[in-house]
Formats: sequence, structure tokens, C-alpha cells
Amino acid sequence: MPTVPAFLSARAMRWLNVTIAIWAAFWIAIAAYTAYEVAALRTLSNTVVKAGAATVSTGHALAAVGHLPFVGGRISSLAAQAIAAGATARASGASTATTIDQLAVLFGIAIALIPTVPLLALYVPLRISWRRDRKAVSRAVAQWDGEPGLEAFLAHRALAHLPFHELRDLGYDGTEASPSDADLAAAELRRLGLGRPARRVLAQRRPREPVHR
Repeated sequence: MPTVPAFLSARAMRWLNVTIAIWAAFWIAIAAYTAYEVAALRTLSNTVVKAGAATVSTGHALAAVGHLPFVGGRISSLAAQAIAAGATARASGASTATTIDQLAVLFGIAIALIPTVPLLALYVPLRISWRRDRKAVSRAVAQWDGEPGLEAFLAHRALAHLPFHELRDLGYDGTEASPSDADLAAAELRRLGLGRPARRVLAQRRPREPVHR
């Protein structure tokens, strides 16, 4: 993944992180609530199953008196119908319960992912690129801090990414009286949330002159 300059400041990135986290948590909560409410419809299926079982029991009770004279044949017919209807109701209720469970899971996943995944698809590459660029600047500062080339590079970034009112607060007006590259470089490091390491003093050793006696 190519790295692009971190145009967002460290503070803006922190706010973006918090916003993304709140957004994701909100939709996950909505998804969980929706899945719970859909799953609650399973009680209707359980009621149908219980009603079917009761109907089957009633049918068996009627079948027990199907041997009575005169009305036995009619009772036996009603018992058989009740047993068949009850069995159908129990099977339908059990099947509906399974379907409701599947719908609860699917609804929950869909509600959690549909609003979140597109946003994460934009946020994650931005976050990775931002961290890479920040880390690259941090390594450069640790290795070449104080060198004119790095100061000019950071100053150029500051002019490109800092709002103009912040540049004006630094005293930048585009003239020779504008802040030095070092001041602009320090502002760019502050924008990225980076601290400048202690300046390294390179002491050049001079050969000791021989002592003449």
C-alpha cells in the first residue's frame, strides 16, 4: 500500500478514531437489539408447537372413545383429523422457530456490517497510511535531526498541511520575515504528535598537537 503524506493532524486522527469506534459500537448495539427482538418472535412458534401438541393429545383422547356405539365412527374421524392437524402444527411451529433463529442472526449481521464496512474500507487504508507516514517522519527525525535538508522538508510539509491561520500565528507572511525552516519544522512535528529528540552534538576531534620541549 503506497504511503501518502499524513494530511490529518494527530489530534484530528484521534477524533476520527473515537468517531469510528462510536459509530461501530452504535450499529453493533442496534444489530444486537434487532436480533434479540426478532428472536423473541420464537415464542409464537413455541406457542404453535404447544397448541399442536395439545391438539394431538385431544385427538388421542377422542380416539379412546371411538368405540362407542352410534357416535363412535364420527368421533374416530374427528380424532384422526385432530391428530393430523396437531402434528402439522407442531412441525410448522418447529420449522418456523428455526427460520426465526436464522433471520435473527442474518438481520443482526446485516445491520452491523452494512453501515460499518464501507466506512472501515475508507478508514483502515487511511489509518495505515497515516501511521506509516508518521513513522517515516519519526525515523527521519531520529536519524537526521538538525540537518538543513530535513528542516526544509518538514517546513515544506508544514506549509502544505497546516491551516493558514496557524501559519499566521507562527508569523508566516511569505516574506523574508517569515519563520525559519526550523520553526516550521517544529510546528509540523507538533501537528503529527511527534517530539523532537535532543539535538545531537557532533564534536569533531582535532588531532592533538605535539608538545614541543
